[in-house]
Amino acid sequence: MAIVGKVVSEVTVVVAVPLIPPLEAAQKEIYGEDEERIIASLDLIMGDLTMVVVMLTNIDSDIASKELELINDMRHVVFGSEIPELTSNNYMELFREFLQLYPNKRLTLDHIPSSIRFLQTYDQGHGTEYAGKAKILFIQFAEAIVKADREEDFAESSTLANFKDILNAV
Repeated sequence: MAIVGKVVSEVTVVVAVPLIPPLEAAQKEIYGEDEERIIASLDLIMGDLTMVVVMLTNIDSDIASKELELINDMRHVVFGSEIPELTSNNYMELFREFLQLYPNKRLTLDHIPSSIRFLQTYDQGHGTEYAGKAKILFIQFAEAIVKADREEDFAESSTLANFKDILNAV
């Protein structure tokens, strides 16, 4: 799994990097000079992906070791190998900390990730297709999380199907 997790993480970052400039441009178009509201684009994507992880792994309030391994691989690819590894003991603490840092950043089955919403706005004004690429990224990442522990979990699969429906509907 370590190799698979590393590959998924690296692919996630490779796909995410081209989304950074249009995300930055979209936020500037929407918020203007209000620097307080603008979030660093890589942080925005990582935050949205973190919420996907939380949404899919928190269904049973338990995170499998393979899911945790995939999350740690992604964090290492993005933030470097020096960043401490998350453990199942501090997973819930990460969740709480994330919600304290970003109280308005909650991903539910009836909302799409903020980064995709920003990219949709950018695409409408520039005739590009970045939001579609972001949707694919989120779907592939969500599928990797659900499949990480190699156990069929009805609740996770159901949540994933609903998440895909929401993304594909916009």
